[in-house]
Amino acid sequence: MTINERFQAIIDLKYNGNKSAFAKAVGVGPTVVENVVGGRKGKPSFDFLEKVCANANISEEWILSGRGDMLKTKETLGDSPLAKMPVSYCKDNKNLPDSQENIDDVEEEEVETRPRIPYEAAAGSLSIAMEGITDEQCEQLPVISTLPRYDFTIIVRGNSMEPEFHSGDEIACAFVSEKRFIQWGRTHVLDTADGILLKKIFHQGKDLLCRSFNPEYPDFTIPKDEIYHMAIVVGLVRSF
Repeated sequence: MTINERFQAIIDLKYNGNKSAFAKAVGVGPTVVENVVGGRKGKPSFDFLEKVCANANISEEWILSGRGDMLKTKETLGDSPLAKMPVSYCKDNKNLPDSQENIDDVEEEEVETRPRIPYEAAAGSLSIAMEGITDEQCEQLPVISTLPRYDFTIIVRGNSMEPEFHSGDEIACAFVSEKRFIQWGRTHVLDTADGILLKKIFHQGKDLLCRSFNPEYPDFTIPKDEIYHMAIVVGLVRSF
């Protein structure tokens, strides 16, 4: 069962197949639901996943992977054929009514994710986004489909980049693989010998000139050979 089909299962079992009722319950527009269930725009956004899990009592593990119970807590499923059955709705279909058995005929589709890199991590930490991720190193989050293509996210710390970036903002970044793709004057994440930096960068011979948005922080330079990896900021998610 794909993630789009799991959304359809929620609508069928909790809302008697009424997509409008589902959209109203989770706090999104009917068009958003239609696009996700029909798979018209690929994977659902992180914001949509959060709303469904929070407002429809849906397990994060189940919606992302199909494992475990659909619901976080027990509840009655109304007139659904599963109303008197356990709320587990996973790949093991031996407990499902006959009308539901064919829903698992479609091969499970893996959810596309990107790593969230710890800002406070030691120098060289961006390499984990390029060389493979472990659970101990950083979180894996579903791709935010509304953003441009990106390789990882990171949460901003400190006020050196205010007012453009606030502490707590989550920024999406794409690796710069060739020097010709560096966009001078744009904000980049730099993985340096002294740790991770978020700065606007400018060319200065063998060095990079790093500049903050906050005028209280002076410019400084970093030798190019002390930079392990570089990524340009392509998107931002902010909580209000």
